[in-house]
Amino acid sequence: MFIFKVIILLFSLVLHELAHGYMALFCGDKTAKYSGRLSFNPLKHLDPIGTLIPIFMLLSGSNFIIGWAKPVPVNYFALRNGRVGEFLVSIAGVLTNYILMILGALLIRFGIIPFNNLSIYFIIINMALGTFNLLPVPPLDGSRIIASFLNNENRIKIFTLDTYGILFILCLSYFGVLNKVISPIYNILISFIDLIIRS
Repeated sequence: MFIFKVIILLFSLVLHELAHGYMALFCGDKTAKYSGRLSFNPLKHLDPIGTLIPIFMLLSGSNFIIGWAKPVPVNYFALRNGRVGEFLVSIAGVLTNYILMILGALLIRFGIIPFNNLSIYFIIINMALGTFNLLPVPPLDGSRIIASFLNNENRIKIFTLDTYGILFILCLSYFGVLNKVISPIYNILISFIDLIIRS
């Protein structure tokens, strides 16, 4: 069961990053393509810390999972439609995880896949990855989404915080603040998914 959960986690992380890369390509930037990031090979995308943390959480039996992959390289100057393209690239990964979450619920609803621990885990892990990456903390997607609405000076300030963002996230997680922030969002999404499955 643990192996299957790790496979689902890696699959969800890879699709998250592929969404960024392909949206960047669609918007005119080929940086991800030339960097070899438009690949289903997990080794191309995985961040050691961002992958190990959720695996350790799985091993410990935690119901709260966070994780991230290596950010896809993006040349914002190459994107068509300027800030619109930047916004689309930034939100693509989160939307992919939420789409996978809804897809899993629909597959259960129509009896295509069984309602069991693995199918529920597939929904929950994509819910967790989408919500966690939506947080406005650099270098998570939420910070990039906000940056797409800011002027260049403030955008640069957000980008310069990338190095410290992960430490900030780990501190919030350690002191339980992260769980308190994300839990209300989880509760709303769980109610939504429950409505899809049982409707």
